[in-house]
Amino acid sequence: MGAIDDIWILFLSLAVVAGFLVLLAWAAARSRRRGIGASMMGPFEQMWRPTAAESRIEIQLQQERKKPIGSPDEL
Repeated sequence: MGAIDDIWILFLSLAVVAGFLVLLAWAAARSRRRGIGASMMGPFEQMWRPTAAESRIEIQLQQERKKPIGSPDEL
C-alpha cells in the first residue's frame, strides 16, 4: 500500500507544479494584453531575457518623449 501512496503524492506534486506554470503563463498573457506586463513580468524578463528587457525599456522611453510643439504660425 505504501508504493501506491507514493505514486499519488508524486502525481499530486506534478499537478501542483503544472498548475503553477499554467497560472504563470495565463498571467503573462493577460498582462501583455492589458499593457501592464512591465510591472508584473518585468523582473522575470530581466532574469531570462535581459536583451528583451533593455529593448522594452528603450521603446518605453521613446514613447514617453513628447513631440516638439510647433510654432503658432504652423497651426
